[in-house]
Amino acid sequence: MLAKLRTYWDDPLFVRSGFLMQPTTAAKRRYDKVLSLMHVLEDLRRDDELDPRTLSRTVRTACYDNAFALCIASIFADFTARMPHVRLRAMQADEHLFDYLREDLLDLVFFARQGLHPDVHSVALLTTPYVCLVRRGHPLSERAAALGPLEREDLEAFPQVLINAQPDRYRAPNSPGNGWFNPKNPDRIALVTPFFLAASLCLEETDCYAIVPKATAELALDPRRTAMLQLSDAAPKLTVRLGWHERTHADPGSQLILAQLLALIQKRFGRPVGE
Repeated sequence: MLAKLRTYWDDPLFVRSGFLMQPTTAAKRRYDKVLSLMHVLEDLRRDDELDPRTLSRTVRTACYDNAFALCIASIFADFTARMPHVRLRAMQADEHLFDYLREDLLDLVFFARQGLHPDVHSVALLTTPYVCLVRRGHPLSERAAALGPLEREDLEAFPQVLINAQPDRYRAPNSPGNGWFNPKNPDRIALVTPFFLAASLCLEETDCYAIVPKATAELALDPRRTAMLQLSDAAPKLTVRLGWHERTHADPGSQLILAQLLALIQKRFGRPVGE
């Protein structure tokens, strides 16, 4: 069989190294695709309905740190109890995540934008407003206590720790909500970071503020150190989506994993707005 595969792919695939056989670069590159084909063949061989407790898969996914906290870490214990033989492998998302999905280097992607990728299916997982984070005793806390939810203009007097949620090479750093929260004066941006969960640590002993999803703040931040201030209804909201490629859309095992993730996330956070 190895001889046939070497002829078919015009590559040795495995070469001897001491007492071991090591895969070539071409073999490593093809491994994930071959593995996905094996999963399909295993599912076709089954006559009965797939069982979440026995399904064995490795799921490759990409996400930003807030989506990881909300959609993987927060439901991980329940997910592994339901699907003990499904292994999750998460990588940092970047502007190439849809390319990697098309190239079969990823199985699932968490993202916040929709409508640009016709070969990608998606479902909304959760919707959350944004909140303004400041240190305890910040002047914005007094403003919010006296007058209610903050307007964007209330933030202009203070420096911002800007979370560049979806960085790419084609645009200037912007804040969540496609830049809606960016200050009018770019000199008010004190720090740019891609990390939602670490941004609050930069606020202590400063007058900086940061804008993060409310669900993330409630899940991961210490209220003894950071104040969470409500924003006005004019501010945009975040909807986190889960995407997968057309090639796995009809795969029973992939759809079973998707269904379990969706059920657990919406059990924790409720149904997303408009879905």
